[in-house]
Amino acid sequence: MRNSDGSHSGGAVPVLRAMQFGAHLLFFLLLAVGVVRTVTDSAHPVPIVAFAVVVAGWYLFGIWFARREGFENGEPVQRRSGQIWFAALGLGWLALVVADVNFVWLAFALFFLCFPLFSTPVALTVTIMLTAIAIAATLWHGTTNTVASILGPVFGAAAAAGMAVVYQQLVRQSAQRQQLVDELTEAHRELLGAQDELVALQREAGALTERSRLARDIHDTLAQGFSSILLLSRAGQRAPDNSAAIFAQIADTAQQNLIEARRVVDALAPVALESAPLESALRRLLDQLEQQTGITGDLLTDSDPIPLVTDCDVALLRVAQSALANVRLHSRARRVRVTLSYASDEVRLDIVDDGIGFDQRQDGGFGLRSMRERLAELGGTLVVESAPGDGTAVAATLPIGRVA
Repeated sequence: MRNSDGSHSGGAVPVLRAMQFGAHLLFFLLLAVGVVRTVTDSAHPVPIVAFAVVVAGWYLFGIWFARREGFENGEPVQRRSGQIWFAALGLGWLALVVADVNFVWLAFALFFLCFPLFSTPVALTVTIMLTAIAIAATLWHGTTNTVASILGPVFGAAAAAGMAVVYQQLVRQSAQRQQLVDELTEAHRELLGAQDELVALQREAGALTERSRLARDIHDTLAQGFSSILLLSRAGQRAPDNSAAIFAQIADTAQQNLIEARRVVDALAPVALESAPLESALRRLLDQLEQQTGITGDLLTDSDPIPLVTDCDVALLRVAQSALANVRLHSRARRVRVTLSYASDEVRLDIVDDGIGFDQRQDGGFGLRSMRERLAELGGTLVVESAPGDGTAVAATLPIGRVA
């Protein structure tokens, strides 16, 4: 990955930087040596020196162009432009070699430049060609040591090619490491995004849970109270002589609803549990049911009561309120029995009426769903058994040890 200035993000490793700098330094050092020896040995050195300066300028232009276009470190974006630049540089070197043999050794720097700009087979071919030209130029200018003139360029080409291959390998490894770092950075960014999304989902789930809890509380308290007020009002219309007692019951029910509404808003325990234990609260519900509808209610307690956590008391009371409201509205029952059973690991509430029952294949409505959800939050279960003409039995079970 490149930055805006064309360099690789993170930069090359120090070894790569050193090899780059060494290649550039080698070119100018060999060019300077050739210029000095030309001035010393040649009778007309000015044209050759001037052309050497042009070649040096062209090399500097190539360095600037490579940095601007982003193909330093051996990974060209516009490789063809670099190849054209190298071809012009090679022609300049060829002209210098023809003019003076002292520039033959400049081929060593050109060997190193081949591999970043060409594929490996092409770079090897170009290296062989440059080696052949260097040997031919040395022999053409005349030499006293033919073997050295041949072996020198060959060994130099082999060493430069080896260094260039190592350099290219280091560049590829650096690019792979940088790609891995970029991928890890992107994965970290995505993980942070996923965490933010998870937090939002958890917040939304919490809001849904709270709305569900409020819906259950409203259904089990306010809605049932309003249903009682509605039934009492209709009873008063049918029996105007008994209106005073009915109005008293309406006022009492409305007062209790008002208190429950305040408790729901404040998210506190039901008021019935603050002034009496669960058994007393259930007895009060049955007494109200009998006073308002004439349905006889019996409360049985199996075994010794065990103190429960507040959540269990609230859940069982709400289930009883919702079940007795169904008895009031739909059962046409004459009697209802509520049994509270305690065991070592669970508490069970059974509500059985002798009413008309219902078909369990039909949707039980919000009341039954609300009871199941409330108990499920505490690890409990709800079982409903009913059939048309055979009454209804509701069994709510809560684990004691697990909740406590």
